[in-house]
Amino acid sequence: MNRSSEKDKIIEAQAELIKNLQKQIKEWEERKASSKDRHAKRKTKTDLAIGEHKNTLRINTTRKPKK
Repeated sequence: MNRSSEKDKIIEAQAELIKNLQKQIKEWEERKASSKDRHAKRKTKTDLAIGEHKNTLRINTTRKPKK
């Protein structure tokens, strides 16, 4: 009887640890997905800013230099 109750306690503790780890993995995956979204948005912004010659940014060609 003693061994079975100890095993049950161990199994319960492991089940809780597994639940916590699964929760952490889910949070990490959500962060990773949001990070990829932010990266994609930044990439489209920079792609729009690239000029016709691909070497210069359109920002540099459209703004007047300070005197």
